[in-house]
Amino acid sequence: DDGSASSVAFINNCGIVETRFKVNKTTKMQKVFKAYAKKHNIHIASPGIHFKFHEKHIQPNDTAASLGLKDDDTIQCVNTITINTTTTSSKFKELQLYTNFTTCSHCNLPPHNNNKKLLTCSNCASAAYHNSACQRSHWKVHKRSCAKLSQSLLPLKELIRWNKLFKVMKQQQYHDVSSGGGTKRKKKKRPLTWCWWHPDNENGITSQTLQHTNHIWNVAVEQWNTKDYLRAMEGMQFALEAYQSAWPYIGKGSGSFEMPSDDDVDDGRRRESGGGEKMKNDALGGGDDHNEMEIEEEGDDFFETSMILAKRLLFLAYCELDGGQIASARQRLVQCISITNTIIYSAHKASRTKNNRSAQFILDDAYMELMLSMEEAEADKILARHVANLAIANGNCCGWVDPMQRPGYMARSTVQLSSVPICPLEQRPIWCNELERNYGRILDEYNNTSRGTPMMTNQWMDVGCGRRGSGHDDHSVVSGRGWKEYVLFGTGAIESDYDAPFTKKLLRQHVPDAVTLAQEGGGEVIFSRLSPRTHIKPHCGPTNLRWTAHLGLVIPKSKSDCRIRVGNEWKSWSAGKILLFDDSFEHEVRNDTDEERVVLLIRLWHPELTSRTVLASQLVQEAIAKKEESVQKRYNPPA
Repeated sequence: DDGSASSVAFINNCGIVETRFKVNKTTKMQKVFKAYAKKHNIHIASPGIHFKFHEKHIQPNDTAASLGLKDDDTIQCVNTITINTTTTSSKFKELQLYTNFTTCSHCNLPPHNNNKKLLTCSNCASAAYHNSACQRSHWKVHKRSCAKLSQSLLPLKELIRWNKLFKVMKQQQYHDVSSGGGTKRKKKKRPLTWCWWHPDNENGITSQTLQHTNHIWNVAVEQWNTKDYLRAMEGMQFALEAYQSAWPYIGKGSGSFEMPSDDDVDDGRRRESGGGEKMKNDALGGGDDHNEMEIEEEGDDFFETSMILAKRLLFLAYCELDGGQIASARQRLVQCISITNTIIYSAHKASRTKNNRSAQFILDDAYMELMLSMEEAEADKILARHVANLAIANGNCCGWVDPMQRPGYMARSTVQLSSVPICPLEQRPIWCNELERNYGRILDEYNNTSRGTPMMTNQWMDVGCGRRGSGHDDHSVVSGRGWKEYVLFGTGAIESDYDAPFTKKLLRQHVPDAVTLAQEGGGEVIFSRLSPRTHIKPHCGPTNLRWTAHLGLVIPKSKSDCRIRVGNEWKSWSAGKILLFDDSFEHEVRNDTDEERVVLLIRLWHPELTSRTVLASQLVQEAIAKKEESVQKRYNPPA
């Protein structure tokens, strides 16, 4: 500061002052932006972040002098990437399981009445029927999976129960106060929900317990950093045992507010403690006024301690998922979601934007891990729809808007991409016609790669075999005789064009964005060969930034036995015709014939990004960085 500096306030989307900087007149704003980004843990290169002064965009090379900045001027950081979390848990919609099944599990037919939904199994909520007759007929088949699905569904039902309890607690707005000649109803500030670490908690989470668990966790972190991972994980589990033990007592274990029955929850009534049992005072508002912890008066201790607990639960869930302790991990993720929702709601009420944003990141990660734990388990795949449905009701966590579309990265920053499972014929881009016209020559070059020189035939590899350096997990969705690929563009491709000169030239000329996407590591162009009697299991692609095109090359005669489902719609291929779809929707492929199915598979930008190549490239790099970040989180335990 040379005396010519101005004190400038930075405000967020909601107009709340987050930071103040002293800026010299000659300092370029890019330097200031970097300091702001570092302080608030954001990426200023992201396309959804920009800065405004007097409603005008600030350029990186602008200076305080050129902008005319004075003391107490304000600069707005416009962040359209971060979800507006005030719409998440502040509104707190009803959490419900997925019910939009489109075909009967017994007869594979849609509802008889378009205005009436199918009935779902009351145990597992994952099979749907027209009526009880269909259910009885299907029971011999369904009972094998129903018990397992019902068990796996329990954490989700617990999350729904917590949501209902949370709503009931928000309804407790009044208490009786003695005044003069009688008792009157007085409105009070809504107390926080159960406080996991409150000193009066009679289930063992005292201040002493908190200190002890912190010590155990810190020792475990030291063991982790010395690569003694097994002992570290055991220590972390022991450190969180007190919270695990207290979980069943939510709403009753630390105060006079007893866990309501389902009927009481639905009716919004408070249930009295059974058997005349009298509980101690606590944060739930069951005792003296001075013991009530009110949102508006909550200090840093609540947010800091709650965030620490949420981060620890999430990290331990990572460890348990990687270690095969799936049931325990799911339980911790549900606890993490519950606590994080409390933080978000409380931060919103207290106008704590920083706490709100940090908690939202944790909430997204927890829902993502919970969904993947279902999707990656063979017997529980269908439950991924339920998790996505809960996440959407919980404020569109992870950016999801449709339970059938749940990619690992959902673009939701500067553009709102349209979502359609299969592109209608009349909306297909014009290059589809060019590829269809040249189907015969593309087929000839496919045949050449299959029967040509040893160098070309050796380029054929099993999908997910790891030779390409990408798509390592793709093999997990293949069931049957196999799925092979020959890479034309992307990781693993031959650098020259001698293997398929015409096809490569055609693609460069008419679908250049697909070639660019492959070269940037965001996709590939391949000949895709699916063996007879092979099933590609239901899964979602990694992002909605791109679409997938299939040009049918070799198609089995029985089209009804060789099909692809995208979302809830089944389609068959035709030789020489293109099928264009969004693979971020749940999709699966079945080849139940004795013939091979071959397509030219092309990954390309979402049509709404085709003309915005700079933005598209930025978003892809952002998606790749997010994926790398998600990997690194599993190796860095929180303090």
